[in-house]
Amino acid sequence: MNRVCETLGIEKPVICGPMAWTSTAPLVAAVSNAGGLGVLGVGFAPIEFVEEQIRETQKLTDKPFGINVYMSPDTALLDKITQVVEDTHPAVVYADVLAGMDYDLAKTYFDKWHERGCKVVTKPSFMDDAIISEKAGADVIVMKGWEGGGHVTFETTMTLVPQAADVIKVPLVASGGIADGRGMAAAIALGAEGIEMGSVFLAAEETLVHPNVKQAVVACGDMQTVITGNATDEPCRQIKNALSDELLRIEAENVKADAAEILRPVAESSLKKAMAEGDMENGAVMVGQIAPLIKSIRPAAEIIDSVLTECAEVLKKMPGYEFR
Repeated sequence: MNRVCETLGIEKPVICGPMAWTSTAPLVAAVSNAGGLGVLGVGFAPIEFVEEQIRETQKLTDKPFGINVYMSPDTALLDKITQVVEDTHPAVVYADVLAGMDYDLAKTYFDKWHERGCKVVTKPSFMDDAIISEKAGADVIVMKGWEGGGHVTFETTMTLVPQAADVIKVPLVASGGIADGRGMAAAIALGAEGIEMGSVFLAAEETLVHPNVKQAVVACGDMQTVITGNATDEPCRQIKNALSDELLRIEAENVKADAAEILRPVAESSLKKAMAEGDMENGAVMVGQIAPLIKSIRPAAEIIDSVLTECAEVLKKMPGYEFR
């Protein structure tokens, strides 16, 4: 059996990445009901909202799903998340790492979440963090390249995944730049045992975002995304618009420390402006470079099944490939 599926208790080795304002109960439940793992994008949300979303998801599915949390030095927040985990019993805690994984912090909370019956998935930004994550007890590790939408690293999926596959012993999941079965087959060839997708689910029928967002994703062509926020050490990929132009101007005209201070208030609430209000010029639509491969709005189950079917077809062709 596939180790990602066996470890997480799912049927298909596909994770829906946690996306703020996007990965809410309807989408998460739809992905889990389709056999994958839905993950609530609640990392920066108030604790009350986290608990509400967990309970709403539990009304819609009896399959495993997860919640994401950012591994920060704010132990008060991590303690609150741990209490919510104890009260509501999600199957998975998905630990995002933006910049630097502290072993002692990770070990402490991974142990707490394991004691409460959860599996722990981590998405480290760098190889060192991946190694620390595994030593701290992570059950599954996701490596995301800079092709992806939202928070990204500075290396590509093509380079990160094989590096991790050579070192990591727990199940490995590839993320960033994957939208169809060809991408999944490539991830498997690189050493991954499963995939995570985000951008494709942004255009899923069950996703509760403003209709303008889904249309923008379907209409997005190549060279129409850009990375902003480098000055904050939390770079994000989004569709080019007036907001991204302003963010890049600030970074170009100021030294890093000053740019970071100026950027935060400008970017504040930009995700809400897009996802909830439909403002495609002043809001952030965080989508990956694979956006041109997203041709239509489809149910989550159809997205997952089409990826798996195409992947199987691609892999069947590989044994007959000739290097001449």
